[in-house]
Amino acid sequence: MLAHRPPKHLERLDHRPLDVRKDEILCFVALRNERTLLPHLLEHYRRLGVDRFFFLDNGSTDGTRELVLEQPDSHCFHTEGSHFAENITPPRWINTLMRVFGSGHWCLSVDADELLVYPDLERVSLRRLFNYLESTGAEAVIGSMIDMYADGPLAECSYDGSIPLVHASSYFDPEPGWLRARDGLYPPEQMFGGVRERVFWRGRFKQTFPPCLTKVPIVRWSRDTHYHAAQHTISKVRFSELRVALLHFKFVWGFQQKSASSLGENAQLKEKTLEERAAYMEALERNPKLSLRNDRSVRYR
Repeated sequence: MLAHRPPKHLERLDHRPLDVRKDEILCFVALRNERTLLPHLLEHYRRLGVDRFFFLDNGSTDGTRELVLEQPDSHCFHTEGSHFAENITPPRWINTLMRVFGSGHWCLSVDADELLVYPDLERVSLRRLFNYLESTGAEAVIGSMIDMYADGPLAECSYDGSIPLVHASSYFDPEPGWLRARDGLYPPEQMFGGVRERVFWRGRFKQTFPPCLTKVPIVRWSRDTHYHAAQHTISKVRFSELRVALLHFKFVWGFQQKSASSLGENAQLKEKTLEERAAYMEALERNPKLSLRNDRSVRYR
C-alpha cells in the first residue's frame, strides 16, 4: 500500500482511505456541473477496469460534487481557481494530483464528456491493454477526439441521462482532420479539424488553428511527467504505435448555455479559447436552427 498526503492548495472533500495499491489503474477528471454525464462516465470507465477515480471539482452547483462523494471508488478535490484559465496551459491542478497520486501508475486523464474507445474494447480490459503497452516499452498512448453530435438543431439538444450518450449523440464527421508536424515536441504531430472546423471555423479565422483533436489520455505517470496544454501536449515520453479515440460529447446538452457561461466567467482565458467560444455563440445567433449533421455525417456503430 502507498499512503499519500493531499496536494497543497487543493481542498480534499472526501474522507476515504488513500491507500492506493501499486497495481491500481487510476482515472483523473477535472469537471464542473456535469451531474448528468457523470453516471455514464463512471459506468464506462469502471467497465473498462478503472480501480479508482480522482475528481477535481471547480465550483459545481448542480449536484456533481455530492454525487462524486457518494461513490465508493472516488476521491474529490476542490479548488477555487478559474476552471479554464488555470486548468489548460498548463493544467496545474491535474498535474499536481497526478504527480502525487499517479506516479508509478497507468493513468487515464479525461474530461467528463469524453469516453475512451480502442480496438477490441469489448474483449480487452485496460489491464490487459496496459500489460501489452509495458511489454513494448511504451509509456503513453495518443488519442484522437471524435466530436459526436445529434440529428437536429444544436440549440434544441437536450439530455437527461436516461439513455446512453452514443444514442443521444450518434453522429460524427468521417474525415479524420489534418495533421501538423511538431518536430521535437510530444506528440510529434497533432490533428486539427473535424466538425468544429467545418461548422464554426471556416471563413472566420485565418491566423489561428481550429480546435486540436489530439490528446494523450493514457500515460504511465512518473514524478517528472507533466502535461503542457490540457492533455494535448506532454513532457517527453515513449509513445506506443497503438492509437485510441475519445468520443467527445461536447454538444450533447446545454452547449449554448455552457458556452455563454464560460465566456462570462473566464475573462482571463487565452485569446484563442475566447475566440472559439465566441464563434459558437455567433453561429447560433446567426442561425438558431443550426444543425451539425450533413449528408456526409456517419452514425456511430
